[in-house]
Amino acid sequence: MSTSAPNRKALLASVAMHGTVQPLLLAFADLLAFGLASAFTLLITSVLLKVLGSFLIAGTIVRLFLIGHDACHGSYFANKTLNHLVGRLVFLPSMTAFSLWDVGHNVAHHGFNNLKGRDQVWTPLSKAEFDEMGPIRQSMERLYRSGFGCGAYYFLELWWKKLYFASRKQIGSGRIQYKIDSVIVTVGMIAWCTGVVLVAQHTHQSIGLLLTLAVLLPFLLWNCIMGFVVFVHHTHPTIAWFQNRHDWQAARAYLTSTANVRLPFGLDWLMHGIMEHNAHHVNPRIAMFGLRGAQRLLKDSHFTEVLSYRLNWALYKECVERCKLYDYANHCWLNWRGDVTARATIPLQAVSV
Repeated sequence: MSTSAPNRKALLASVAMHGTVQPLLLAFADLLAFGLASAFTLLITSVLLKVLGSFLIAGTIVRLFLIGHDACHGSYFANKTLNHLVGRLVFLPSMTAFSLWDVGHNVAHHGFNNLKGRDQVWTPLSKAEFDEMGPIRQSMERLYRSGFGCGAYYFLELWWKKLYFASRKQIGSGRIQYKIDSVIVTVGMIAWCTGVVLVAQHTHQSIGLLLTLAVLLPFLLWNCIMGFVVFVHHTHPTIAWFQNRHDWQAARAYLTSTANVRLPFGLDWLMHGIMEHNAHHVNPRIAMFGLRGAQRLLKDSHFTEVLSYRLNWALYKECVERCKLYDYANHCWLNWRGDVTARATIPLQAVSV
């Protein structure tokens, strides 16, 4: 096992730098793809093809969001103003408030990933916490971790509570910028829905059908994709979660508690490199253009703590079935009954005595 932590600055310096033209062209191409997918969905007469168009729109929303994700990290452009302007623009289709994503993702998640009480994303409950919940809340938790509830989790627990007009109770702050950015994405969605209604009226199509297939379904699919991607990045039978900050620091959770996941059919190549997640957590300032190179450097440096695997249905099913609850004292994954299903892998020096 490697004993020295990866040098974040060196990793950033080792990958190819990007300028302004390439990021602008990529953002323009993905915005164009979103427009073309939307036009296809709105104008094609076949309902079956419209549904296909909904999936295409969702795919472009993912790609646009990932550009905004980099911009929010300050890594997409060298220029801060460009990052803020373009980031807010490409976040509109996913209705993501730029400043709320910043505080929830950059500060809470990247600052403390897999540390209970600080990280907000897919934090597993202990058996005692689960048992104290009422039946409705327990049912929701069972849904979220059923393998088919990723979209419901992201929509209800993250987007609705923390990424759209989030309350001070949810994020611990009430900056005016959070409300401004929430208004911006609301205005953007109203404008988009208005455009869809006008197209429906002009082409004598059902307003409800077009709103469903060009707006609602793509947004729901986006939530499913996002919830799934974050789940597989930080949930695995060998991935540890922590309650003790000293143990979390000693385990270098930014490296050891995330996974590099290869998706079937090469789908990870369509996701702007975000599946190269170990390198992204080692240094979030590495832009999407350099993530694959940075991930190769981690592998070539023999950091054996790096979890990397190719996902298939059997592996996903195993992950879902084993990773329900977590025993933070013994670093074990549990099922809903509290039976041990897997023991997480953590460096020996990370265990408190």
